Order: sequence, then structure tokens, then C-alpha cells
Amino acid sequence: MKQIADLHTHTIYSDGRLTPEELLAKAVDSGLSAISVTDHDTVDGCLHIQKIIGNYPIRFVNGIELSSHEKGREIHILGYGFDINNIRLNQHLKDYRKARFDRAVRIHRKLHSLGKEFDFEHILIQAQKAPIGRPHIAEVLVNLGFVKNYSAAFFAYLSEDAPAYEPKKNFPAKDAIKLINNAGGVAVIAHPSYYNNQNLLLKIIEHGLDGIEVVHPSHSKEMQKYFRGIASQYSLLETGGSDFHGMRDYDDDNFSKFVVPSGIVDSINLRTRSNIA
Repeated sequence: MKQIADLHTHTIYSDGRLTPEELLAKAVDSGLSAISVTDHDTVDGCLHIQKIIGNYPIRFVNGIELSSHEKGREIHILGYGFDINNIRLNQHLKDYRKARFDRAVRIHRKLHSLGKEFDFEHILIQAQKAPIGRPHIAEVLVNLGFVKNYSAAFFAYLSEDAPAYEPKKNFPAKDAIKLINNAGGVAVIAHPSYYNNQNLLLKIIEHGLDGIEVVHPSHSKEMQKYFRGIASQYSLLETGGSDFHGMRDYDDDNFSKFVVPSGIVDSINLRTRSNIA
């Protein structure tokens, strides 16, 4: 049986649709031998999974997707194999959750000024246990009939050039990398094709990056080859995953398709020496 891993997934603890139990069951049914949950700016999903992983025949790697910035661009940094109880990491996540809440308040006010009036409570209900993100607000706009679908919500109101957009709190990419490393983990840049800037990527590598997400639904075979070459040149880990959220039509098609050999889990383990179930 082929040993494969999906190292980029999300649960209800950020902007995913599945519970940790549902995601693990789906991973096992899909033939994955290893998985990581990389929820946005929270380790709550990982804490949940640590309590139940013994019930599933699959390896699990602690993960996270940290929001950060470099030269005015939002950059997502994946962390793997870190200590989820690390004090500095958890203080940052607590502070960033508050910053996300404040950002949502500002977006809510802008939406009201644009004639999209609704109680902030709708956003809180949509987010549930998760740090509030734009996807939660987009879902509210769809549910209340202000837009036809999720994509329309972003296009009309929430994308970077849309009238209700508010930027996230600025957190330097080098600090995100350091935070993960100091917690005993490895730091990997997520979906680098999103940034489409080689100089930016090289600058982040200079900050001490440990790996590149080579395999991702947004990466063509040619892009994968390109990023694999950079990873090889700088002796970086090559990771990958489906970026599964369970909230869009193509998610199920991507799950178990955008994977990497499970040997990458062993490579992460060699660098972290812990935190893999």
C-alpha cells in the first residue's frame, strides 16, 4: 500500500467544515498514512486530536498556519512538529485571536456602511470555536442572502481591493519562523505560488525557513518542479497537501490527490525529534 501524507488541512477550529473526528475518518477512508491539521492561527484542533488520535490507524503531525507579513504582503507560514503547549506560541495565538476579532468588528462596520446590515452575533455563531476570519464573514453574507455564493462575497466585499476589506495585524514572517522554531518545530512557506515573487521567497528563506510547500492545488506540475528545485538548492524540506477545508466543491476532489510521500513525516521528525503521533 502506498504511504502518503496530506500535511495541509483545516477543521472547524479555523475555517474548515469538518470536526477533527470527521477529518481523521475521511483521511483513513482515503488511504492516507499520515496527516497534519494546519488550522489558521490556532492549535485547538491539534489539542483535540491529541486526545483521540489513538483511535485512528494514522500518524498525526502537530501543525499550524500562521498569518505573517513580508514587505507589505501577507505570507502564510506552516509549522510542523512543534510543542503545542509552548508558552510563547500560545501567548501569540491568544493575542492574534483578539486582533482577528477586532478586525472582524471593523469589517462588520464597513459592511453596515455599505448597506449590509446584520448583527455581529451572526459572525460569532459562524466562527464558533475558531479565530474569526474572512471566510466566516463570507458565509454569513451568503446565509443572509446578501450575495449568491462564497466567491461573490470576497469579490464584492472582502478581497484586498474590495470596500469592506481590513488587513490583518502585521506580524513579520521572520518572527513567525522564529516562533515555530523556538517551539521546537519546522517552518514551511505555504503555497508560494500565491506570492509569485522569487525575490520575496528568497528573502523568507534568508529568515531561516526550513521548507517549501511544493505540492498544493494551486501548483501546476511545472510549478512543483520549480519549487522542488529551490528546495533542493537551499536544502529545504519539500512538503505538500490539499489545503482541505471541506467547504468548496473542489475540496473533495483534491483530498488524497495532493499528497507527499509519508517519508516527509520522518524527515520532520528528524528535525524536531518529537510531537508526531
